[in-house]
Amino acid sequence: MPAAKISATPNVLVLMVDQMRADALGCAGHPVIRTPNLDRIAAEGARFAQAYTPVPVCIAARHSFMTGQRCAVHGRYENNVPEPEPLVYTLPQLLGSAGYVTRAIGKMHFRPVRRHFGFQRMELMEEIPDYREDDEYLMYLKANGLGHKREVHGVRNLLYHLPQVSAIPEEHHGSAWVADRTVEFLRAHRERPFFCWSSWIAPHPPWNPPEPWASMYDAAAIPDPFNYDRARETISPYRRHMKEYASMYAATPALLRRVRALYYASISFIDHGIGKILRTLDETGLAANTLVVFTSDHGEMLGDHGQWQKSVPFEAATHIPMLARLPGRFDAGSVREEPVSLLDLAPTCLDLAEAKYPGAPALPGASLLGRKGGGLAQAREELVLEYGRRQSRWLCLRRGTWKYHYALRDGWEELYDLASDPREAENRLLGTVSPEHRARADAMRRDLEAWEARHGFADSLDAQGRFLNFHEPAPDPSVRRANGQFPRWVARLSPAERAELEAPGETVLNAIRHETTFRLEEIDLESFKAAGGSLAGTVRQHLLDRL
Repeated sequence: MPAAKISATPNVLVLMVDQMRADALGCAGHPVIRTPNLDRIAAEGARFAQAYTPVPVCIAARHSFMTGQRCAVHGRYENNVPEPEPLVYTLPQLLGSAGYVTRAIGKMHFRPVRRHFGFQRMELMEEIPDYREDDEYLMYLKANGLGHKREVHGVRNLLYHLPQVSAIPEEHHGSAWVADRTVEFLRAHRERPFFCWSSWIAPHPPWNPPEPWASMYDAAAIPDPFNYDRARETISPYRRHMKEYASMYAATPALLRRVRALYYASISFIDHGIGKILRTLDETGLAANTLVVFTSDHGEMLGDHGQWQKSVPFEAATHIPMLARLPGRFDAGSVREEPVSLLDLAPTCLDLAEAKYPGAPALPGASLLGRKGGGLAQAREELVLEYGRRQSRWLCLRRGTWKYHYALRDGWEELYDLASDPREAENRLLGTVSPEHRARADAMRRDLEAWEARHGFADSLDAQGRFLNFHEPAPDPSVRRANGQFPRWVARLSPAERAELEAPGETVLNAIRHETTFRLEEIDLESFKAAGGSLAGTVRQHLLDRL
């Protein structure tokens, strides 16, 4: 790339977190959370107030961002791995060909783990890596005297949704590591245009910020989940027992508020690291010529409607934060209300780099730099959200203030008016349904069926082009759904290395050493034991011995 073009070519820095709701920002009006550095990005750039994930689950959302394509093109529709790998252009590949340095830092969620997708270098920090040597963060911990820690991102298998505090000190915590590695990258790459995707695991569960962040918020002042005791019959049959997910069946109001306090603390800790990144951009002179985007792959139900996790069309799971700053291109302090999605980021970056997309089909998104001051060149009134395939598939159409959802699993339908019911408390297709609402839902369903025929999966539709209904029964409510994931990399260490690790039970007790909102006796120890869990080497082993 010629020297004159190098100096004029804008850099791209994408800051992505995992499982963050759109409302968990100070600049979005949250009554409690403190995010001064993210608020600064919004004040100096634009906040896209109606940003959505195209598919609310980690792997599929990340590939939608990276390829700019929908699920049927890039092959991920859940946390699945397509075989064979579709040959789809990626943003780092195209920007690398245009002369950019391309770097991935943090959680990518690629499978196989080190498939590079066009990144010239990856510094990985994955949730459950297969090998320590494949994970730069695990190797960093080993080099800094913390190689004996087993579950460095929190205890997943027993305490997945339960409150815990990181046993990794603040300066070595994964959220700090991503920020510090990003700062080092910025200082080392001031002379060439770059595309850097920095990606945090948090605030994805386990919710385990370090101290003093874990004590940042007074749980008693945290708002309760919205509509936590929603009538089960108003929830999709498949999701009616998510209140009990991952040992949350006995959750008290105090425990729920403590979980939410830790979720907000995890975000505030990330915000602190983003402050370091913004100061580095200022100090290096990069701020004036760097597009900074902050967003999330999807949201988190966080107890709203008695639900946890993602993978559902509720706003808490699909509505995501999106902030963009580039001086002279986004009006400072602007709030854009048009619906946008992660699919719009690839066209934005290619537009900025003056690079053409050479593939087919054409990118479905549009540049967020399409108009002066930032925003889409043409007004957009609707978005389609999707998830899964065949029995697990659902589609959702957001049109104006109306939102319609159809699930192939059992034919469940929902219709919400977000103008009068922004938090989706009243499904207009339950109880006595007005002819107007039924007609609106039918029209939106027909449009979704037509969309699926053009852009989705043919096996969603019958011979007449109508959505299938698989009539799948709801899960057995007596079966508890725990998280059975243990750190895989531990099993692949040599016997000598495994002998240096802390005992499994010690890992658990360290994580909850200060917790008072629940007791081990109250949670799903039976599933934990059945999955191979252990409290060996601790005074609590008797709890498993008696099962």
